[in-house]
Amino acid sequence: MSGSRLVRDSADLAHLVRDGYAVRIVGGFLVVDDIPFVDDAAEVQYGSFLCPLDLRGDTTVAPSTHVMCFVGGVPRNKDGRPIDGLVNDGVQKWSADPALTAACGFSQKPQGGYQDFYQKVTYYAAMVTGPAQAIDPEVSPLTFKPVETDEDDGAFLYIDTFSSRAGITELNSLLALKKVVIVGLGGTGAYLLDLLAKTPVVALHLYDGDFFRTHNAYRSPGAASVKDLRGSLKKVDYYGQMYSAMRRGIVTHAVNVTSDNIDELLDSDFVFLAMDTGPDKKTIIDALTASSVPFIDTGVGVGKDVDGINGQVRITFSVPGRTEHIERDGLISFFVGNDAEYDTNLQVAELNSLSASLAIFRYKKHLGFYADTEDELHTVYAVDSNEIYNRYRSGAVQSEAVEPNVEPAPGSACTNMGGRRGTVA
Repeated sequence: MSGSRLVRDSADLAHLVRDGYAVRIVGGFLVVDDIPFVDDAAEVQYGSFLCPLDLRGDTTVAPSTHVMCFVGGVPRNKDGRPIDGLVNDGVQKWSADPALTAACGFSQKPQGGYQDFYQKVTYYAAMVTGPAQAIDPEVSPLTFKPVETDEDDGAFLYIDTFSSRAGITELNSLLALKKVVIVGLGGTGAYLLDLLAKTPVVALHLYDGDFFRTHNAYRSPGAASVKDLRGSLKKVDYYGQMYSAMRRGIVTHAVNVTSDNIDELLDSDFVFLAMDTGPDKKTIIDALTASSVPFIDTGVGVGKDVDGINGQVRITFSVPGRTEHIERDGLISFFVGNDAEYDTNLQVAELNSLSASLAIFRYKKHLGFYADTEDELHTVYAVDSNEIYNRYRSGAVQSEAVEPNVEPAPGSACTNMGGRRGTVA
């Protein structure tokens, strides 16, 4: 039995988790851990509720018994005396496994019985934890611990209680694509991974042939250790290990994407390009366009001016039926200029993070997660003016682009950004 699927699909168990109860499913039993209680010595201890589940397929139904067992001791009143009417020595003391064998059983039956397991657990929790809170008001059964899941249950290794608590589970399900690809795990690509890893996409494919080096640690999410840097890991392996602690379905490819392996991307639901400028980029974009694969290309083009670092952050979106803007207006640079040998590749973590965030906003708008009135295909952020420019809105009258007053760094991937001051078309 998949405890996580049962919890997710059963409203009463999901309610317990949202409230913060430490729920587990063990051998067909509902286990609720970290229940504070008072022992015979009038001291606060912790135990677990234990009761068999009643199911219809893979969801719960109303409990067939009002009995609840308790593991870890016998709850008492705040003075160590028995709680009137709680413990019943005549009930069967259940055992889910050797470590989960009941010390006592309770038999409280409200009129009409318990309607669901939420009502049953909270009823007994009030009786058991009240005396403990009279001794220590800080104790609580609401620990908000993660609910572990089985290996074959969805993208995550533990239940996404954030979405259920925030009431966006239905919207979040729109993000459960079968295959999403990130090409390039430099600064922007790493932040794309950080954001995408928290969505329920089934398979997240990572492509990058480079090693994770010290300079990468200063423009990527998380905090790499010296051990990480000495390990000479490929970027895909370093990030694969990091995010596999949270989710399944991360597929690593320690190679760059070229004409030799571009076919591997053509069955994707969506592709993010966070790669260096070069002829391979044009090969990829042409192939994705021809195969009707939606994608977003990202770029950060900044340089050091007399007034400080200045430049632009760009994202360009292509969706089947709306692709002509890319080649027609030269929005994406495919070839490095003659001075690329002297390019410092100046990038800063917050600009990489912003580039990734703009890309994920557009991606989620495309999937219906966020509201979208612009339906834009090209977005530029200008550092000096702190303005965002949108172009190629659906149904909007197009006008000639006016470049922001910023020159991108030589040889950067952000030339020809096509931004526009003021009202944009």
